Amino acid sequence: MKKWMSEWGLWKSLFFALLAVNLVFAGVVFYWMTRPIKDMESLEKLNRNKEMVSIPFSSNKEDLNRVINHYIEEEAADSPIDYEVLLSDNLELYGTLSAFGKEVQLKVLFEPYTTEDGNIILRHRSIQIGEMSLPATFVLNYINEKYKVPEWVTINPAKKTIYLSLREMDLKSGITVEAKKFDLRNDDIQMNLLVPVE
Repeated sequence: MKKWMSEWGLWKSLFFALLAVNLVFAGVVFYWMTRPIKDMESLEKLNRNKEMVSIPFSSNKEDLNRVINHYIEEEAADSPIDYEVLLSDNLELYGTLSAFGKEVQLKVLFEPYTTEDGNIILRHRSIQIGEMSLPATFVLNYINEKYKVPEWVTINPAKKTIYLSLREMDLKSGITVEAKKFDLRNDDIQMNLLVPVE
């Protein structure tokens, strides 16, 4: 009977040892199964930069001409000034406006400059109505007073400039634009699309 008891003790010890190994194995498997898969540090960094994603792009005058004039057709269709833009070595604006009870042709040349905050300032080079050159302050003041321009366009007749606040342009899905470089002479146009990701 002692032999049987000693064999029973051996089997009992082996049983509990095997049970302990199984419990440890089950605990390790459970621990690894319940660990998060996500890299929390990367996700926290992503969540911190959630407002806007900046997508840089470059363009040329020809393509940007098409985009600008398409935007004018779509967004400024109800404008009392019928106009189009041509990018050459300068920004050229051609259009017609009502003055003195007649439709007259308008040609305005601007030199564009980018600002540090990604907007564009158009500095007056020349203004013609018909074949006559007119002072910029007079024409810009007339346009500013008589015509409704978009909220993101600010005409300053005293400085002979037009300020284009690109970030305030009403584009679809909350996308905004910022200008980085607008060198028309060298056909080097670099901008960022700012896409909201909230």
